[in-house]
Amino acid sequence: MALKHFFTGPWIKGDLLQAWLEQHGIEATIEAVDPTATDPDDLDREVRVLVPESDFPKAHALFFTEREGEL
Repeated sequence: MALKHFFTGPWIKGDLLQAWLEQHGIEATIEAVDPTATDPDDLDREVRVLVPESDFPKAHALFFTEREGEL
C-alpha cells in the first residue's frame, strides 16, 4: 500500500489528526521528520501524517473542503 504525505507539524496536532482520520475510516500513519529526535515527552517534535494514496482524496475533502469558503 502506497502512502501519501498529508500533513507535517507538531506531534500533538498529528496525533489528533490521526485519530480524527481514523474515525472517518482512514488508516493514517505518523512518522518522525527527524528520527533522532525521539523524546516521547516533546509534544512539539515534528512529524508527518501519511494516508493511503487511495484515501487521500477523501482525507483532503474531509479536512480542507469545508474550510475553503473561510479563506
